[in-house]
Amino acid sequence: MMAVTPLCAADAPNWNSEPPPAIAIQLVEPAADEVVVVINDNAFGGNHAGLFAGNLLIDPAGSYMGVRGEDASWQGPTLADYARYQTLDGPNIRLYRFRLQPQAFAQVEQRIRASGFTPPLFCAVAVQNLLEGVSPFDSIERVGWTSPTALGRILDTLTQGKAAAGECQKLDATSC
Repeated sequence: MMAVTPLCAADAPNWNSEPPPAIAIQLVEPAADEVVVVINDNAFGGNHAGLFAGNLLIDPAGSYMGVRGEDASWQGPTLADYARYQTLDGPNIRLYRFRLQPQAFAQVEQRIRASGFTPPLFCAVAVQNLLEGVSPFDSIERVGWTSPTALGRILDTLTQGKAAAGECQKLDATSC
């Protein structure tokens, strides 16, 4: 009989053998009515997806809270700190920012609070399904599988053109 032990966040492999490059992160923290989707796109298909609703972070299947929580001086999650953590894989991080109406924001926040365990490799599924059907994400459908890159492509359609519902930013707060 085989036994499987859970992988602790601190035991997660770090494939980079060199320290991450110094990257200028100039992000404004999310507003109280703002949803920010963070896409780490440093590998084929993307490495990770996470979401802030105001100052509430969901990092599905991620190691951020476990790793950062080991630092006694850590004050809790911030968008800038979370984005910097994502750069351990490289600098290709995109942030999709959307201001929501109160009812829509409350719906996303309630979904985050009610969410459960996310298995590895399902971070983008969890984020997409949290947004599914909530304005301005009406066109986003519930999925059983997607990648961070594919989720980013969907969000690109909501952040481009004159009728854009939000904006896409790089780590230095410039447009994608």
